[in-house]
Order: sequence, then structure tokens, then C-alpha cells
Amino acid sequence: MHGTSRWANNRTSTWLAANFTALVLGMGLTGCGAVDGWNKATADAWAVTYEVTVSGENTDALSDVSYLDSPERGEDSAEVTEESVATTNDAGTKNESSWTAESVITAEKDAAIAATPAEGSTATCRILLDGVKEIAAQTGKPGERVECAVTTPAFGEK
Repeated sequence: MHGTSRWANNRTSTWLAANFTALVLGMGLTGCGAVDGWNKATADAWAVTYEVTVSGENTDALSDVSYLDSPERGEDSAEVTEESVATTNDAGTKNESSWTAESVITAEKDAAIAATPAEGSTATCRILLDGVKEIAAQTGKPGERVECAVTTPAFGEK
């Protein structure tokens, strides 16, 4: 008589059950990750323009510049910092220049810009949706840091 022992059958059954459970668990976790990745990839996001205009005696640069940017669509905003940025003279205006940065911000997440002009100059910051609609603006005092911050609207609430 040739056959397998009850112990061998139990061991095989246990092995199959453990592997099946691991497979189902792995597929479930991968599925959740795929769904999360899909949700982030298709999340509503705004093209945001940060703009700082400087007027006064010294308009060539801004210091201590920081703004928020989403590392990837669907993620929370993260701070980007620059020690100093050069500004561009605006055509047709005397003693005025500006600096801009383009960013992508997930809808209903924070957008913010802050910068410090040179002593004797005044800075005005603006946050624009799609380069057109102003959603925040602020003018600072001469030589002092200016800050604009806002939560971007949901799509359809432009």
C-alpha cells in the first residue's frame, strides 16, 4: 500500500493556504496602491503663477523667497526656497521689476509666496490661477517681507 500520510496532507494544505493568503493580501495591497496612484494622477490641479513686483530704489533682486509647489499632482504643497532671485525690469515702467514662478497646486490645497525686497523698495505679491484670475494679493512696507497665502478653490468654483 502506497499513499501519503495524514501529516503530509496537512502540511501541503497549510502551505497552500498560507501561499493563497499571501497572494490575496499582496493583490489587495497592490490594488490599494494602484487606486491611490490613480486618484493622485487624476486629481484636479491648478496652474498657479506666483508674481512679485518690486518698486523703488533697488529693484534688481528679491531675497529670502519661498513658495509652495506640489511635488506631484494630487499631493500636498511643499515649500520651495530661494536665497535670492533676480527680477526682470518691466518694459515701459521706471523703477519697477518683477519675478514670477509657475507651479502646480492640487485643488483645495495651500498656495503661498513670500519674498523680501531690498531696503527702500516695496514688494507686492500676487497668486494667479491659470495665469489670469487673482486669488491673493498683498503689498508690503518698504524693505519688509511680503506674504500672500490662500487655499486654492475646488474646480468649478473659479
